[in-house]
Amino acid sequence: MTDAGSTDGCFLCRAADGGADDLLVVARDEATVTLLNRFPYNPGHVMVAPQQHVPDLIAAGDSAAAALMVSARRAMRALAAAMHPDGFNVGVNHGEAGGASVEHVHVHVVPRWDGDTNFMPVLGRTKVLPESLEQSAVKLRTAYAQLV
Repeated sequence: MTDAGSTDGCFLCRAADGGADDLLVVARDEATVTLLNRFPYNPGHVMVAPQQHVPDLIAAGDSAAAALMVSARRAMRALAAAMHPDGFNVGVNHGEAGGASVEHVHVHVVPRWDGDTNFMPVLGRTKVLPESLEQSAVKLRTAYAQLV
């Protein structure tokens, strides 16, 4: 996992700062950044992270944790407008044992459609996505711009 004390190697910090991962960013506000997951479970899979580098929800404190949830709800509204999913998976991988791959807390928002699984994850250990990250980014940036 990325060192919690070092923001240099943290892709979420780079996205928050407008760095190299900025191409995946679909929204920012004063407290959070929302970006497409480079290795998505489904089209439109986004991660919402605090602008500040904090390792987990406990360290984030109440106001940053609340801002994450507000931004996750906003992501759900943008995804609903842009991609019309039938539902969502929303969650946090907390700590390495909980599946976190970086020590910068983030909320996953994964749009889901009825019947969106197929044989590829079972047989090929991979998932086929019906659109590119760039296509998802265009849809989501447009939807975010139209949110009130």
